[in-house]
This record gives sequence, structure tokens and C-alpha cells, in this order.
Amino acid sequence: MSARDDILTGLRQADDGTVGDLSPEQILDAYRAEVLAEVTTWLVKKAREFRAMGGEMRAAQADAVAAMASKVERGAVRPDNLRMLPADFFEPGRTYTHVDDGTDWKFRVDTVTTHPEDGERTALGWRHFRGQWEPIAYGEDDYEVHRYVGTVDVTEGGAA
Repeated sequence: MSARDDILTGLRQADDGTVGDLSPEQILDAYRAEVLAEVTTWLVKKAREFRAMGGEMRAAQADAVAAMASKVERGAVRPDNLRMLPADFFEPGRTYTHVDDGTDWKFRVDTVTTHPEDGERTALGWRHFRGQWEPIAYGEDDYEVHRYVGTVDVTEGGAA
């Protein structure tokens, strides 16, 4: 059962004729529309902020955020059409290792941060290599190298 189903059940049980002419489904759909309008407004604001910062990287970010706002506004983002796409960078709370390369390399990601000027991502965490754990930072170029050699997510309960 989804959260939407739970809310609808509660609305139906609480419906004593005081909700006017709207059905519980209509009430919930109206609420969803309000939330999506708020998200769209926020995304448009962020796109404008990125564009005002100037620079090629910020312009690209502004375009991406504006595209997301457009998709939300026209209803292209729905719970039933979201697909799990592979990550394009290390994700916090995940542990990665190499597949069948003979090393004992693991990388536990604690956080991801971005460079204040160019926006390049850096994953901060702990690397296990040659029997020892050590703090380490991996950038986007490092991610490409590790992805090339077959890095997989081995987080307990995650995709392996």
C-alpha cells in the first residue's frame, strides 16, 4: 500500500460530509498539484540564481534545473514513471568495491561536496586498501576510472 492509498483510506473514513463536493481522490490530487506548484516555483528560482552567478557551468546547471521545472509543471514527473537509473557519481552512505580485479579496494562514501567555483563533485570517505582504512577524496575523474574497472555498490541492502 502506498502513502497515497493510506491518505485516501483516512480521508474516506473521516468523510462525514464536511469536505464539500470534492471526493477524497480530488482532495488528494489538489494537494499534490499544490505541492508540485511549490516545487516548480522553487526550481525556477534556483535556475534564475544559477544563471545570475554567470559562467558556463552555472548556465548549464540553470538549464538543467529549468528543464526539471518544466517537466514537473507539465506533469511528466509521476510516481509510476520514475525509473531507477544508475548513479553518475559516488553516493553518500554507499560502499563500493572492484569486481574481480584481485585487490581488496573498498570505498565507503560519507559525503559528497562541490567545488565552490566550478561545481566539480568530490566524494569524501574512507578507502580500504592493502588491509588498512584511510581517509580519501575522489573527484569526478576518479569516478570514471573506477567505473571503468568495474566498481560496484556493495552496501548492505544496496545493489551489488
